[in-house]
Amino acid sequence: MVNKFVSKNIYILLSILFFCIFILYSFFYASVIRTVEEDQLIKKGFDAKAYVENIWKSKIIPTISEEAKDITFILDELFKNKEVAEEKYGGRSGTGSYSFMIKGKGEVTSLNTASRVGTLSIKLEKKYDSEIFITLGPVIKKDSIRDAVKFIKFNDFVNQLDFADVSRVIKVRVLNEIIGPLNLKEITGKKINFEGAITFDRNDKIYITPTNIDFLD
Repeated sequence: MVNKFVSKNIYILLSILFFCIFILYSFFYASVIRTVEEDQLIKKGFDAKAYVENIWKSKIIPTISEEAKDITFILDELFKNKEVAEEKYGGRSGTGSYSFMIKGKGEVTSLNTASRVGTLSIKLEKKYDSEIFITLGPVIKKDSIRDAVKFIKFNDFVNQLDFADVSRVIKVRVLNEIIGPLNLKEITGKKINFEGAITFDRNDKIYITPTNIDFLD
């Protein structure tokens, strides 16, 4: 009876067998196969500085400038329904906090350079219980810009160190090109336009990593 069953269903059984073999192969072997480009990248060594150089002015800056939402809109959405706002407007790497491309207007109310995590305190056009800061550095802790633009994805890199290095180089560009030219001695009391990114990992303090700052007066 068994032989009769096998003979009648041989094609089905073979199909199931090949399918199981394929699944096992994919799980244990296919996931570690690299493309030719990835092999070349490993041999050559990843150059985060060159990578960011290729996308800083052509992709990062224009993407934020064109796609950023007003910071008051993003904050309102986050405070109203955090999960919905994160999925709709945010980007992140792995399971970390979501980051958002933002823009806005505000007045610089104070300057803090005593800490290595220097900041400008900003008074927005709309009042919030949260404190709003523009990060000055020289230490920029968050990876807001890298994660907010969404097209720099962890899976596109060979390892986590290369992915982290991209964020480090982006922060250097921010320090040198956005924050460096500012006259901080006379900035308190100034009204500004700003563009950049935030990481929403706490409600009480919002830190903006800027990609553009323009004075209104």
